[in-house]
Amino acid sequence: MVGVDHLNIIERKLIDNLRTGTFNTVSGTDTAWSSSNITVFGQFPTTDQVKYPCIICQMDANGIEQQFMDQKLTFGASDTEAIGELYGVAFNLQIAVDRDSSITVSGAPYKERRLLNYLMVNCANVLMDCNFNTTNTEVVERHFAGFRNIGYNPDLEIWAAEANMIVVFKNNR
Repeated sequence: MVGVDHLNIIERKLIDNLRTGTFNTVSGTDTAWSSSNITVFGQFPTTDQVKYPCIICQMDANGIEQQFMDQKLTFGASDTEAIGELYGVAFNLQIAVDRDSSITVSGAPYKERRLLNYLMVNCANVLMDCNFNTTNTEVVERHFAGFRNIGYNPDLEIWAAEANMIVVFKNNR
């Protein structure tokens, strides 16, 4: 039997959702941007690949979050058991906007710091609403640490912010 590729499933789902900008609302779903507005990278791009505005979603760490007595996990029906543990994966997220970046939101152009602010709150919406129901990965917790190091670099003329997120899932074998 081949183990489930949980790390790649989670990473791919987060990146795909960031590309579409889709999140949940009271009346269903909404989209903050389209894939043509924002470039999403799974790792830091080289200088010739970078395109602004962009989001970089890079796996930062992973490891056992919590082990249980005899490594017994119960999932789904209460009589279904497996050997395993709760496993965590951490992502470091960066958002970068240059002076020429602009997207239209409700008919108005968003640029520079206003665009960065819009991307930060909607990035959080997208990440927290990422749905893993169509995968065989059972996510049990998410921890979004919020954005920090928010600022402007005058030499590069780039507004940027970074955040961390941890996704905890059942790793059964």
